[in-house]
Formats: sequence, structure tokens, C-alpha cells
Amino acid sequence: MKIQPETTDPEVYRLRARSRPFQRKLDEARRALEEAGRAGSGAVAMSYGKDSIAVGALALEVLGPVPVMHQESSYRLPGWEPVQEYFRARTTVHTIPAKRTLEETIAWLHEVGLGYERETTYSSKTANRAKRDLGDAWCETHGINALALGLRAEESKVRKMVMRKRGLVYQLRSGQWRVQPIGWWTVADVWALIFSRELPYPRVYDCESHGYTRETLHNTGWLTTIGARDGRIAWLRHHFPEQYRALVREFPRVQRLS
Repeated sequence: MKIQPETTDPEVYRLRARSRPFQRKLDEARRALEEAGRAGSGAVAMSYGKDSIAVGALALEVLGPVPVMHQESSYRLPGWEPVQEYFRARTTVHTIPAKRTLEETIAWLHEVGLGYERETTYSSKTANRAKRDLGDAWCETHGINALALGLRAEESKVRKMVMRKRGLVYQLRSGQWRVQPIGWWTVADVWALIFSRELPYPRVYDCESHGYTRETLHNTGWLTTIGARDGRIAWLRHHFPEQYRALVREFPRVQRLS
């Protein structure tokens, strides 16, 4: 069940950004980045989603033009381009090709089933492990000692438990460092930073309907069907009809969920 915030008015987020509790979280995030910066060369893992946008903007403020590492998606939704342009204008953006082409991804989904049809916890763990492996390998190749991540404890019980144990800055067995500067932020805090700094963000977050708001929407692609039974497919049909038609063309069974 999606819990709705009282409001997602940008002005409310701007007011939040001026509050003392938010300023304390902002100071904590800056200290974490400064600590990680002392480990040596740093970079930001960037998905172009709201959390990594916030981390990227803070890293540029605190550490200067640290490079950004972004892994492409072969099925992303349109409207992310202004975010890429923002960071490209301020630092070096390293773009890693998608693990699979669109055709390969569709073939794989025909084989294993769509996300909502599979055991989602397993799928999520597998995807997160692949992202971690990619980040580790990229850092090693490019001589990066500290990688900033847009992870928040609020998003899962496991993440909260791990964050309490490790803290916001921790070292891997490989010797590399990881920093999660907004680890204890809420989603409202993230939007407070974005709107108070007038940062660009993907269009998907403005597509508030079908029970979704900018606080419950995620920067996922059109082949992502987690939440299909809770309105995800109907939402896609309403806001991104071209991508919806492509999804139904390949997987006609999702039409009954729209």
C-alpha cells in the first residue's frame, strides 16, 4: 500500500529546506562527504534518480568537480536528459553501456517472466548485487578510492540495519571506501534539497496519478512492472502511452492490468 504525503507542493519542500532539522541533516551529509574525500580520489554513482541527484549536487558543493559514473538503461523512460546535461556541464560523466540491449532484455524477460510475476525480493537482491559489483570494478579500473551512493535507510529494513552497523562512511575489504551521505534522510528531505537548489530531475516524478506521488514514484524503466497490480501499468498507459504500447506489444498479458 502506498502511503500518501500530505502534499508534494514544491513550496512546502522549500520551506522544509530552511528548517533546523533539515540543516542538521545537511551538515551531517557534508561531514560524511568530507570524511570520504580524505580517503583520496572520489566519484558519485549516478542513476539520474532523485537520491543520486541530491548526492551528486552535494558532492560537487563539498568536494568540487568529482566524476560521475552512470550505467545506461536500454528501457528508460524519457525526461531524464536535463539531469545528464546538468552534471555534464559541471563535471566528467562516465557512461557505462547497459548490461543488455533492449532486444536482449526483452528476450530474457520472455524467458524468466516479468518483474511482478517473479519473487521480487530475489530479483531486487540480484539487481543490487550486480550494481555493487559494477561499482567496485569501475572504481578499481579508474583509481577511485571513495564512491558516493544515493542510498537511504528509509527504503528498507535491511538497509537500515546495515547502515546502523556500518555508518555513513565505511571501508570495503578491497580497501575502497563508500559514503552514503543522505543515508538518514527521508524522501521529503531529498525533495527539499532538489527544490531549494532548483536542481533538474526526471519528468517521471511529476507524473502524479493512480495513487502515485513524487514521493512514491521511482526512476525506473518501462519494462519495470513491479507494482503492476497496484496501478503501475495503468499509470504507464496514462503518462507514457508510447512505452505502454511497446510493453503490451511484447507482453500482451499486462493489458488486463491497465
